[in-house]
Amino acid sequence: MKTKPGSAAVFQARLIMLIMINIAQLWILAATVDAALGRRYSVLAPLVIASAVCFLITLSIIRWWRPTSRQKTSTGYIRSSVKDQ
Repeated sequence: MKTKPGSAAVFQARLIMLIMINIAQLWILAATVDAALGRRYSVLAPLVIASAVCFLITLSIIRWWRPTSRQKTSTGYIRSSVKDQ
């Protein structure tokens, strides 16, 4: 099976972005726990909102950022437009 030359780079870029967002979410979680244990409840709402934004960005990267060479069939399966030779 042949793939497009840049598909590995696109996959690696998506993976690196997901790892960076995951690290940011872990930092937000640590800050949230620290604020809750320190009884600083005024900073909890912005931290929860920031975590939700990170989650939505991650969801969009996983769900919708696909290479343009892939197409969905009528049954919902993904079919590559590159033909085997």
